[in-house]
Amino acid sequence: MNALPWLKNPAQSSIRPVNVLSGDDPYLKREALHGMIRLALDNEDDLSSVRRIEGNHANLTDVFDELRTLPFFTKRRVVVIDEADPFVSKHRKELEAYVETASTTGVLILSVKQWPANTKLAKLVDKHGIEISCSTPKEGELAAWLVALASDRFQCALSLDAARLLVELVGAEPGILASEVEKLSVYVGAAAQITRSDVAKMVEAGRIETIWKALDAATTGQGAKALEYLDTLIASGEYPIRALAGMSFSLLKLHHAGKLRAARLSLEEACKRAGIQPWAMAGVQKQHAHLGPSRVDMLPDWLVQADMDLKGGTTLDPRVVLELLMLKLAQPRTD
Repeated sequence: MNALPWLKNPAQSSIRPVNVLSGDDPYLKREALHGMIRLALDNEDDLSSVRRIEGNHANLTDVFDELRTLPFFTKRRVVVIDEADPFVSKHRKELEAYVETASTTGVLILSVKQWPANTKLAKLVDKHGIEISCSTPKEGELAAWLVALASDRFQCALSLDAARLLVELVGAEPGILASEVEKLSVYVGAAAQITRSDVAKMVEAGRIETIWKALDAATTGQGAKALEYLDTLIASGEYPIRALAGMSFSLLKLHHAGKLRAARLSLEEACKRAGIQPWAMAGVQKQHAHLGPSRVDMLPDWLVQADMDLKGGTTLDPRVVLELLMLKLAQPRTD
């Protein structure tokens, strides 16, 4: 099950003895975990029956003992294993056996990055538990989710057109998008209605313009200028993850248009299908000419790697991660 529809109403689900939160979006994982714990505790605020353990330090015997210990002040005892990938790999057989004979008063929540659906454990969890995918959603899903979020959480009407613009400006980052909706709800106040013009005015259009200028410079071979724009962003307090989200939105469209052109579509038709405006076609042609087919193909992989690095996958400073991405794009074409 995807996180966005589940988060609309966690209470409609019944709690299971074994639950999995998969994917790499920290906001969706945090929200899903919060909803799952409240569901397990029947919306009680007493967290004394919740224990969180890092996967690298989780002892299987201790985990099972905790799950099978009767709770005192709540109906259930909850054990959360954060970063549980190594724990799952090490104890897969034991977890398979536990899923089928799980404690009726214990709730196990495994937070993992990878959860292959073809494993025996995944199939058992699908039968006896629940898995919520917390990977970054598609743009179309995000717009509809933001409309519902504005209404349910902030008692504010957000038009679908405004939500789509918000996704375009900010990028596919649910946590940042939710924060922007909250700020917009405060801005409109008693009117309780967020329009496209409100989004255009309040969501730092100047910041987005700087991101576009940095990308345009990098993807046309102007590395020094791209780094200057990036320096301006960072100096203004821009979060690297948020900057990458904005870059990803444009670069993935550039990749999509490149794949369509490789399939012999015209530049005009490729840009139309990729969601690129007609006035930007000349720029796309220059970017494709500079990057070449091989680098256009690599754009999604580079963006995934940069995202992982910004979220703890490397010891490099986040600024350096973005600088390296800019320089990869700016280097002369070799194919």
